[in-house]
Amino acid sequence: MSSVQFPWETLKAIIGGESAIDVPRLQVYSLQEASDFLANYGFRCSVPLHNEEMERIRKEAIEFLESKLLKDEPSLSIPPEIRGQTDVRQLLLWASSKKRDDHQRWTCTLLRLMHTIAHGPSHFDEQFGEQIRSQILQRYAPHLHKTDNGEVLGDGEDSIPLVMFEIKRAKPKHSLIMKLLHKPENVAADVFDHIGVRFVTRDRYDALLVVRYLRSHNVFMFANVKPSRSRNTLIDLDWLREQTQRLQERTPPDPYEESGMVRALRLALEAMPYPGPPEKSSNPFSSRRYHSMQFTCRQMIRIQNPYATSVVAKMEALPSESELELQQVLLQDLEREKEIRFFFPYEIQIMDRKSYEQSRYGMAAHSKYKRRQLESVKRRVLGDLLPPQPPSGRVDLPVD
Repeated sequence: MSSVQFPWETLKAIIGGESAIDVPRLQVYSLQEASDFLANYGFRCSVPLHNEEMERIRKEAIEFLESKLLKDEPSLSIPPEIRGQTDVRQLLLWASSKKRDDHQRWTCTLLRLMHTIAHGPSHFDEQFGEQIRSQILQRYAPHLHKTDNGEVLGDGEDSIPLVMFEIKRAKPKHSLIMKLLHKPENVAADVFDHIGVRFVTRDRYDALLVVRYLRSHNVFMFANVKPSRSRNTLIDLDWLREQTQRLQERTPPDPYEESGMVRALRLALEAMPYPGPPEKSSNPFSSRRYHSMQFTCRQMIRIQNPYATSVVAKMEALPSESELELQQVLLQDLEREKEIRFFFPYEIQIMDRKSYEQSRYGMAAHSKYKRRQLESVKRRVLGDLLPPQPPSGRVDLPVD
């Protein structure tokens, strides 16, 4: 390569802040280069298992493309030559064509989806999903109680009435792929809501009490909260703190007076407008009408290593005394690896009744968000294969 030639498209994805799936063309010009490319990606063509995995990913990409992105595009279909090509090396060569015709664009479209699907699964979620969910939800179950008046968080005088408590289950695979395709980073490690919990309270003051309760009872560990994922469009904390301090300065410490202060704060808070979303939101579809407090916490998960357990059982059954020394050495190594531990992120979301109902039925309805997300993903993945987009105004849609 000449000293003044550079792979400008891929440089933007490396040091220009753009995503790899937005690169319009690859630079792979021989089967050997394609094999090297795949080997560095993590797939060796000489390994049958790797080829089987690539073929599974390719088929998933075609199925997603046809069932989701082309469903409402009757004039578009994958060219038969590309649809039937099972050698990923050849796809890489076609995606590197300098012609930039529809054949090259369709190949890039397929490879974008394959790349996203390859990043889609969370290894820990796939291997230990049920155990992860069980350990996370075990933190919450002891604090949730049914009463004659409905569900509450906590018990006694400090209990907080709940309108609803929901467990956000793992995303279906198509939803995960769709979410990754509209994220600039396009990496599964950045999907933090594989699991989540949602509290819906009567009003905004109770929502804040839920946060306080969860923190004071160590239901989650505040030190493991990911700051960049925290979002609050429910309560202006600075305003509330200022109002609380003013009331405390005017009122002597008295339990009867304190209940009056709480009533005053509740009324004042309900009269206040909701805070707007941050100027720079991680989700381009965030709505000004969608209000919540949400944050991502990472919980330490501990799981018995199934491999170590099975190996220990087999070795303990070895009959030969001559292998006793080797057995003891290996058992000692495995003893240290009996437990797998890792941090797993999950999302905590808290809303008041008004915000929740608006998110379900109002202008921030989730279905509108999904439609907008789909159009954005189609535009990103299919690119120039779609007709030019007519100008339109911004539509407010909720976060995912």
